[in-house]
Amino acid sequence: MRALLPILAMSLLAACSGSKESEGDSAADYAQRAGFATASPAVAEVNAQPIVAPTGSAKLAALTAEAPKALGQYKGGCTFAYQGRQILVVRPPVKAGGDIEGLLVIEGQQIILPGSEAADGGVTLAGAGYTVSVSRAAGNERGVAGLKVSGPQGDTIFTPGTWSCAA
Repeated sequence: MRALLPILAMSLLAACSGSKESEGDSAADYAQRAGFATASPAVAEVNAQPIVAPTGSAKLAALTAEAPKALGQYKGGCTFAYQGRQILVVRPPVKAGGDIEGLLVIEGQQIILPGSEAADGGVTLAGAGYTVSVSRAAGNERGVAGLKVSGPQGDTIFTPGTWSCAA
């Protein structure tokens, strides 16, 4: 009987502890807590801090190398990078004269915005309550540009950045 007493005590203790197998966050829990919507982890760097501009309050997320896949398969296109991190990708028209699309993550939400033309000099995209425009800086500095996000938070300007387009 004395030999069974420790075994019964340990069994009772284990049954009452209600142990969980994992106390850590799931990827979705962490993304939610970090301020990213669960719809955007495939395109946004979930563990990265939001990118904040010197003026305005909109927060963007750095995009992963997989982000262009969310716009479908295409050749060419343009990107805007700020502080060395890509925050906007723009798909060229699928057919001649067609519309373009741009992808970015604003306030943790993946947003795809339509536009009419992206060129070496810049682009304007609008939809979902936002207008996003890229303008090449005046002067001879190739690629230097600014990104303006207009939306519910007002205007936010990310500058200087780099705008580049591939054929």
